[in-house]
Amino acid sequence: MKKKVTIIGYGKMGKGVEVELKRLGADIHLIIDNEDDWALNWGKFLESDIAIEFTTPDTAIQNFKRCFDAGVPLITGTTGWYDRLDEVLEMAKKQNTSFIYGSNFSIGAQLMFQLTSCFGKLMSQYEEYNCEIHETHHTTKLDAPSGTAVSLAQILLPELNRLQEWHLAPPLIDNSLPIYSHRVGEAIGEHTVTFSSSVDSLTITHQAHNRSGLVQGAVKALFWLLDHPGIYNFSDIFMSIK
Repeated sequence: MKKKVTIIGYGKMGKGVEVELKRLGADIHLIIDNEDDWALNWGKFLESDIAIEFTTPDTAIQNFKRCFDAGVPLITGTTGWYDRLDEVLEMAKKQNTSFIYGSNFSIGAQLMFQLTSCFGKLMSQYEEYNCEIHETHHTTKLDAPSGTAVSLAQILLPELNRLQEWHLAPPLIDNSLPIYSHRVGEAIGEHTVTFSSSVDSLTITHQAHNRSGLVQGAVKALFWLLDHPGIYNFSDIFMSIK
C-alpha cells in the first residue's frame, strides 16, 4: 500500500520533491503552501502518513508543531531556526513522533562535513593558519549564513582552540571564525572552507550543480524514516540511507 505523502512548501525545493516522488510512483496526498491551505485541508492532512517540509525560518516552527501535534512523521530541510533546536526536539520527544532535520541533504555536502572534521583536526596543529568559511546562494535565500555554513563552523570550532565562536563577516573579530555569505543570481549553493597563512592557502569546496542531490537525499530520508521511527539529524544517519 502506498504511503500518503504531504509536501509542505511549494517553492523550488517543494516542486523538486514533487517531481522526484512522482518519478518513484509515490502517493502525493497533499501540497500545503500557505495558511489558507492549512485551514482548508487540516482534516485531509491528518490522514497523511508522512510529511516533507521546505519553507522559511519564519514559518518552519509552526509547521513542525502542526506535524508533531497530528502525529505525522516529518522530514525538514528548512534552515535558519536552529537557535530553537532544543525547543523543537523537546516538542518532538513530548509527542513521541518521528523527525529528521538537516542543514543539507546532499550526500556530497555530508561528505564535506566529514572532510572538514579531518581538516580541522589536522590544521589545529598549525596556528599560523587563519580559517574562514564562504557560502554562496541565490538572492532569494532568506537566512544568512546558510545552515550548511553554520554546520561547518560547528564542526571546526571544537578542533580549533584558538577560535571561540563564529560570526557573520565582515568585520573580522579576534578569536572568532568568520563566515562570509554571498547572494548571487540563481546560485544553487557553494561552501568553501579555507585555511590561509602568509605563504599559502588550503581549501576544500562543495559546489551543488543543481538541486537534485538535495531533493534525492531528502526523499530517501523520507522513505527511510517510515521504517525507522525516531528523531534524527540527517548527518548522523545518511550513511544508512540507500
